[in-house]
Amino acid sequence: MRLIALACAFSLAVTLPASALGLDAKFLIKRKDNVIGHHVVNVTPTPEGAIVDTRIQMRVSFGLLTFFKYKHESREEWRGDELISLSSRTNNDGEKTWVDARRENGVLTIKGSGYEGIAPTNAIPSSYWRKALVEADALINTQTGEIIDVTVESLGQTPAPHGAPADQYRVTGTLALNIWYDGQRWVGSNFVIDGEELTYVLYSGDQHYAAAAHLN
Repeated sequence: MRLIALACAFSLAVTLPASALGLDAKFLIKRKDNVIGHHVVNVTPTPEGAIVDTRIQMRVSFGLLTFFKYKHESREEWRGDELISLSSRTNNDGEKTWVDARRENGVLTIKGSGYEGIAPTNAIPSSYWRKALVEADALINTQTGEIIDVTVESLGQTPAPHGAPADQYRVTGTLALNIWYDGQRWVGSNFVIDGEELTYVLYSGDQHYAAAAHLN
């Protein structure tokens, strides 16, 4: 079984302290009705913009047997709406990938396991926490550095995976997913990888971490 997690995001001008925008998020990752992981986004304001840390872990097991494990950690540095740097490390069921990107003299240069070169002017990281996704036509894969071409369709307000209504968008191209935003905040996603549907369900408490503690 091979699931390629989409660790993902999109740009929004930070004209207020990032914490005031309420962009932190915690998700349970569900496969059918089973929790197989979690995805946590922490946005820390800086005088110039924000530092964004993303942590994703997944594990699919049956009894004592583990069929799949995934771990991803990334850090983004933003100055206003400009990405200054991106660093990530991913272990996708034993396959290790990475990205190191930095902006110098107005140019974002990517060095990654899947791509090395200059990022397109309008490309933003595929970490999903910024709503500029809905205006993007190119994303930087935060696992490998590859450039992902996308188109986005607005589907209006629909129930997000946690049940409350939010603005739904369908992203298609090299990747395909549904994503929901409540205002500027990312509040849910679902997508199909290798025939398996994964759903991101927003939650605010820590009550489900016990169920996911075996992921460490």
